Amino acid sequence: MESERDDPHATLARLDAVATTYTDAPRGEGWYHLVLGLGAGIFIASQGLPQPWALLVAVAFILVMPAFIAWWRRTHGWWVSGYNGGATRWVTALMLVALVATGFWSYLSTDIWSSIAAGLTACLAVSASGFVWRHRLRTQEAA
Repeated sequence: MESERDDPHATLARLDAVATTYTDAPRGEGWYHLVLGLGAGIFIASQGLPQPWALLVAVAFILVMPAFIAWWRRTHGWWVSGYNGGATRWVTALMLVALVATGFWSYLSTDIWSSIAAGLTACLAVSASGFVWRHRLRTQEAA
């Protein structure tokens, strides 16, 4: 008896299901960008906190991200790295520039309100760039 893993028909059916859900804008994909932006905003805002709080939030963010990606893969059956080439590269580059700039802003700020403003800016930049990134990826694949 052949297992599903060795069955080419089952493998093709799984790939077809993933492709169908990907092109049909899977449920929850929009809030992925919002949650990612919120996490980035909290991380950036925390850089203005005294130690050890800034370090603890940074470590928590670094530990939560792989779990978040793994959950997405398990739930949707796919995940596309933001670092793939083509039409999305410039969006990822701009988002990284925004994160570095707001990170320095928060770290160098003299009051917590500036750090919160930097975090809010990072949250908006990451969320917006996530939606732009998704649009550019789908436009690139459709061409």
